[in-house]
Amino acid sequence: MQDEQRETIPQELKEYQEYLLKMLLVFDTFCKGNGLSYFLAGGSALGAYRHQGFIPWDDDIDLAMLRPDFERLEQLLAKQGNRLEVYRYSPVEKQIIPDAPIGHLLYLPEGTYPQNTAPKLDIHPIDGVPDGKAGRLLQRIFVIVHYLSVYRLPTKNKGKAAHEISKIIVKITPDRLFNWYARVSKKIITAKKTEDADKVCSLFGLAGYQREVMDKDILLPYQRVSFCGHMLPVPNQIQPYLQQLYGDYDRLPPVEDRQPKHSGYLQFVQAMRQKNGETI
Repeated sequence: MQDEQRETIPQELKEYQEYLLKMLLVFDTFCKGNGLSYFLAGGSALGAYRHQGFIPWDDDIDLAMLRPDFERLEQLLAKQGNRLEVYRYSPVEKQIIPDAPIGHLLYLPEGTYPQNTAPKLDIHPIDGVPDGKAGRLLQRIFVIVHYLSVYRLPTKNKGKAAHEISKIIVKITPDRLFNWYARVSKKIITAKKTEDADKVCSLFGLAGYQREVMDKDILLPYQRVSFCGHMLPVPNQIQPYLQQLYGDYDRLPPVEDRQPKHSGYLQFVQAMRQKNGETI
């Protein structure tokens, strides 16, 4: 079945995945050399488990790091001018392409293509979760406040009501107040340190707060498994991890849903082929 799926994947998408894989291996080497821990998260963890590589129709890579490793990553890359070999790092508070309060490593060679089509690694910080219901509610509220404060954009993936309310808040709130909100909200959402927490969460993960909250022991210690022929880290208990995020993770989606999340990969690959003098 897996071979049959690969036969239907456009050549351009395969080329795009090669760009992503090269970037991932550079990132992995950097992390090893600096004592940083990370793991394949979300759909990339699912791909590692179910396909030993990319989900055949996937066009991005999701990674995650506990907050202390994530903060140190940003510090180390800042000292290098937010560069990692040929790649550019887009830190949380100064993003090249505003998206979510996570890190992005991007391949941005010269070329005529929209920047938001460039191959990128999404790097999610993992934070500790408060023990009580009140603390968790406060954390959830200030996750939205932090997103609004950093990007001055309405929230995504937080529900229609939150989106509409956030649109109003963005319009009426002055930048000076947003700057203060950003500092205060970060302190609140990261108050529970990962080393002291029994449960952790990717606060800006696509699955939503409730499904992203999980026992820290599900993640740690990371194990390395084959991903496109390379041994890369995934959560320690990968099946409970995938079960919580996706439910029946072994079941493939309907054929019509086996499509890339974004259409930009085609523009990027065509631009790179032109740059390299290849016939399209």
